[in-house]
This record gives sequence, structure tokens and C-alpha cells, in this order.
Amino acid sequence: MSFPFRTSVFTSCLFGLLSAGAAAQTSPDAARRDAIRQRLNQIREGFDQLPPRHQALLDGYSHAVHLSRNFDKIAPRLLEARAAQKPLSRREIGKLLAEADPGVSAVNDPSGDLDFSPFAGTTQSETHTAMCGNQVVVGFNDSGSFLQTFMFGTGGLSFSGAAVSSDRGRTFRDIGAMNPGADFNNFIQGDPVLNCSDPNTFFYTQIFTFGDFPGFASIAVSKSTDGGNTWGEPASAVAKVLASRFHPRGHFLDKNWSAIDPSNPARMYVSYTDFDDTRASPGCGTQSRAAIEVVASTDGGQTFGSPIIVDEQCGDDVAVQGSHLAVSSRGLLSVLWERFTPTTIELRITSIAPGGKPTPSVLIEQRVLGGDTFLSKEHGNGPLGLTLETDLQGEFRDLVALDLAVDHSGGRSDGTVYVTWDDGRGKSISDIASTETVNQNAIFVTAGSYAFTDVLLSSSSDGIHFSRPAKVNSDNQPLRGRRGHDHFQPAIAVDPFGTVGICWYDRRNDRQNLLIERFCARSANGGKSWNETRVKGTSFAPIHRLDLITQPAYMGDYDGLTSDFSGKTRGFVGAFQVMSSGMNPDVKAFRFE
Repeated sequence: MSFPFRTSVFTSCLFGLLSAGAAAQTSPDAARRDAIRQRLNQIREGFDQLPPRHQALLDGYSHAVHLSRNFDKIAPRLLEARAAQKPLSRREIGKLLAEADPGVSAVNDPSGDLDFSPFAGTTQSETHTAMCGNQVVVGFNDSGSFLQTFMFGTGGLSFSGAAVSSDRGRTFRDIGAMNPGADFNNFIQGDPVLNCSDPNTFFYTQIFTFGDFPGFASIAVSKSTDGGNTWGEPASAVAKVLASRFHPRGHFLDKNWSAIDPSNPARMYVSYTDFDDTRASPGCGTQSRAAIEVVASTDGGQTFGSPIIVDEQCGDDVAVQGSHLAVSSRGLLSVLWERFTPTTIELRITSIAPGGKPTPSVLIEQRVLGGDTFLSKEHGNGPLGLTLETDLQGEFRDLVALDLAVDHSGGRSDGTVYVTWDDGRGKSISDIASTETVNQNAIFVTAGSYAFTDVLLSSSSDGIHFSRPAKVNSDNQPLRGRRGHDHFQPAIAVDPFGTVGICWYDRRNDRQNLLIERFCARSANGGKSWNETRVKGTSFAPIHRLDLITQPAYMGDYDGLTSDFSGKTRGFVGAFQVMSSGMNPDVKAFRFE
């Protein structure tokens, strides 16, 4: 099942019918609308029960919570005729693209972005890419897909979109919303991670909520057998009872990742964070729990085994988040994540052999967050708690900015583990701007300082002993004065010939540290030196708070970088967010060798 892509002509006709009194024929029926509202309210009510620290780290469900608070504002608007405003034509879009770097390709089609609302438009961001041979698929969070499935669909909702290329990422075709299935209770909530096992077979892993009340929090895998052009309904890799106000405390499953074993493409791994508020888990007893867990499939993603606990933290003031996966040529799985302790944020890693258990975790480094840090304290006289959120200049969050890759080239560097993250240790200045915002039972207070981030890399030949972190971006933070530059949200991959690629967002060319560009770099010597490239035509200001569906502080938490999983060709393809069309956020892709 696939959804037709929305166009200006079709949408204009649709709203013409609505204004002519045919709304009952085209709008969702009352039962479907009530089911959608109930699901969104349930997510919000369950979210409101979580400890404040866990609320701040919960990613994918934050959009559903935000949407729940605004649903009764949005739904009527979707059924009103849109104001007359001509979107960019395809010819105008082509002209804009021709002015950009020829290595940069448009991924989503922005021509219909304002069709639903000329006031806000739609947002495409938080991308991930998979490539097998010449076939490339990009997945992304897409508020337009929510509107598409709400308006034109008859089943569930989708916050995920995708685009397909058959020429190694030179051109893409936007295929619209990911298929959420026929059930009204189904809700695909984004956080895309893409994998492929061959040019025909692609997998799309994402957050998924399904089932009659109270329903299930799930991580689902959608599968395509025609190179990403059409997709089956999402199939749950793991499911746990969803938290709600009227049900014994439950779970939120968040920040999923996935990987395929190059030594056995039928073996697939999926990881996630379980924000467990049952207060009845074996490991944490009556305390709240946050855990990194992994499930494995040995039949190409059709079925998955029981969860493997990688790390769990008990209590309201500690947490884990942001797991990433990579598999070596010998089938050894590496798992990277962040552990939030009362005083630090640790980057930790472990390995799991096929059918085995996690080895004792290794501390790679203590991460120094960048931007302006938010602290929390309970109402009353309690002490300040641990860092909850970091916002970069422009007031958008930099939640989990890390990535992992393992060399499976079969060459001299085979098995090398690479870890990258953004880090604010290079320069920090005082910042007099300080605000307090009451949010449930906590008060959020800025730390009064701003740390400028650099992209760091650490590597290991055995997955246990890691090198001292080295800076990847070639520029240095100014030693004097209040100026500095953010480099953030790095993505990493290793191509079939052992070359390492990293891409990130970069502000070095704006003295005010506001405008954002895309930079990429490659290393042929395991990260000892880098050949750096500025992606042309990508300078833009922070872009968020543009629609009522997307969480206001959100501008995407990651962008994946990939190489050819089939092992035949050199180079990398990576998608990223950019304000390219002059009206709202879009997704582009960059190719380099």
C-alpha cells in the first residue's frame, strides 16, 4: 500500500470541494477523528506522568505530545479552504536547484509544502539514508506526511516520509508518507533509520504506536522489496504497553536505531530506549527506569527475539538515551549510547556476538555539552538536578549528537570502531541571558554560559581501548573574545574501501554564529588527517517553530551518512535539512568520494 503524493492541483480541487459543502465525503469520519484524538491524548497524559528528566530526553513522542495540545486547533483548519497563495512551480524549484552545488540533490518535493497551510507550511528534517549499489533511499520526519495521511488516508497516521533514487543519489523521487496501515489506532511517529541488504530490499525502522486502548508503544520495521518504491505495513520488532493516565504505568520506546550484519544480511538488530514508568521492573523495583535494549532478527526482519538489556538506570534523576548500532565484517555488533549520571554524561560502548550477551560496557569519554545548558529543580528547596537539554544559538535543541561506524571493508583497517560526537570543551563563555520556565513539576533554568561545539572523533581497533578524542573540523575556536562557532550533529560512515566520511552542520563562516552550512570530510588514513569540503548553497538560519505539529525546539536530532552496503562502490551519500526553497525546511542529499 502506498499513498499518492499530494500536488497543488489535487489539493486545490480538494479544498474547492470542501468549500462547496462536500467536506463529509473527503474529511476523516467522526470515528477515525475521535480515535486519533484519543491516541494523541493518551500519549500526552502518559508523557505528563514521566519524571521531568525523562520528559526532556524523550524525542519522538514529544511531537505527538505537542500535536495533542494543538489538535483541536489544527483539525478544523485542515477542513477549511486554504487562502490563495501560489506555491513555487516545479520549474522555479529546478532553477533554484541548478544554482546549487551539482553534488547536492533535492530529496523531498517542496512544491506542495504550503498547500495545506500558507501560514505555516510543513517541515521535513531528521534524515537517514541507505544505499545498496545504485539504489538510495532517504527517510525523514515529515509533518506534511501527517497532513497527507490525515486528509487523504483512511487508516492510521504517519509522521514519516521517504524519497528514492536509482542513480546513486543524483536525483530523487518523493514517494510521500510511509504506509501506517489500515487501523485508525496506528501512528508512525518518525525517528527514521534506513538499512538495505541488497538493491531491492530496504528496511525503514521508526517509532510506532498501535492497538486498541491502552495500546502498545513499539519500534516497527517497514520493508520494501522493490528498492524503496513501495512499502508494506509497519511490523513491530518490539512492543510494550503504552503509558496512559487511566492504565497502570507503562512504557515509551524512543530513539530507535538499526543495523544489518554484513556477514549475514538475514541478521538484523534494532535498539531503542525504554522509558519505563511501570515502577515494577525486575531491575529497578518501584523506581522509574530508563534502559537501552536490543532485539535481534535472524530471518530478515520478519520476527525478532526478546529484548537484550544493554544498560539500565534506575530513578528519576538518571537516564540513558541515543543508542547507535554498527556490525563488523565478522558479525560483532557494537552498541554506542549516552548514560546520564547525576554529574556527567558518559559515552559508553559494548559489543554483542551473535546469540550472545553484552560485554561489560566501556567508557569512551565524558561528553561536554555545547550551547546553553538547561538545568532543572523540583518545586521547593531541592538542589539543581542534572542537565536536561542543551539549546544552540537560535533556540533549537541539540539532544543526542553522536554516531558510530565500524569498518567492514576486509582491508587493513577492518574491524576498526569509530565514534564521533559534538563537544563543547573547546570554548565556553558567560551568557547573561537566563530564563525560567515552569513545566509540570520542574523549573528549567539556563546555566548562564554558552559552549561552542566542535566535532570530535575517537577510534579503537578492538572496541575496548579508544584513542584520545581528536577534532575533525579544521578551524579552531578563537582564543580571545566572545566569538566562537558551533559544529554539531556529526554523522559517520566507512565505505567499502576503508575510507571514513563524516558530515556535520557548521557555523564557522558566520561571525555571529547563526547561519548554518553543511560540511563533509573524508579520511583515507583512519582519521589521522581529513580532506574537508564545504557543501555549497547550504547557508541558512535556524528553522523551527514553523508549524503546529512539530515540537517547537526541534530542528532534527541527527542526519545519517551512508556508504554502499553491497560493497561495490566508493564514496558516501548523506541527506540533511536546509532552508532551500525560501519558504520552509526541506531535505537535500550530498554525494562525495
